[in-house]
Amino acid sequence: MDYKKLYSGEHLLKINPNWTFEKWSYKHTFIAKMKYIEKLLSRIPKNWKILVAGCGQGLLVKEFRERGYNIIGLDAFYENEYVQKEDIFKNSFVADNFDLILCLDVIEHFNFEQQEELVVELTRLLKPTGKLVFSIPNLAHLSSRFMFLFTGRLIRTAKISYHPGDRPINEYLSFISKHLTIIQKKGLSPTIPVLFQLTQLFPTVTGWLYTLLKPFSIFYSWCFNVIIVGKK
Repeated sequence: MDYKKLYSGEHLLKINPNWTFEKWSYKHTFIAKMKYIEKLLSRIPKNWKILVAGCGQGLLVKEFRERGYNIIGLDAFYENEYVQKEDIFKNSFVADNFDLILCLDVIEHFNFEQQEELVVELTRLLKPTGKLVFSIPNLAHLSSRFMFLFTGRLIRTAKISYHPGDRPINEYLSFISKHLTIIQKKGLSPTIPVLFQLTQLFPTVTGWLYTLLKPFSIFYSWCFNVIIVGKK
């Protein structure tokens, strides 16, 4: 798959008109996440009803719709043939509606008090046998902990205006597990100090280094991004 076509970089281009996918500091993390989703969808029936919550322009939805999947996107800011524009908390979907819901790097954009409400609403939309897949940036990844050790500050996963709900992954797990049975926790991008930062600074030439770090992903709490899969 050409993973570049799944991310427009729209908001990043507003900050830096010279932004490119190839030089994006989180390119390797994004590709790892998309590979996971591609493998996940390859294992399910195409007639499963799939929702991508907070899908933006719907580039992922478009890709898999064209592959024959029964997939739709929901977003508060975009609307097109692939995306339904609605507030997630006031959506028009009936309960017990979807076999699979993807919520990829979305929950951190909500304030702390809204995050558990989001989990409750997405769980409502799941069929009794359905699965909910989150990918979530982890405030307390390994490099962030080292920073805290020496400076008393964690490294935010993005500016507070972008990720107002930034928090350690285990805090997310504590309230997600109130509403879903957690069946998988998979780390992406272990932030081994210095080495991970090199993959961010020089993404065009450090694919080999990112691959070398992958075995440390078994420690999900060390990772910059974590996949959490839950079922009703």
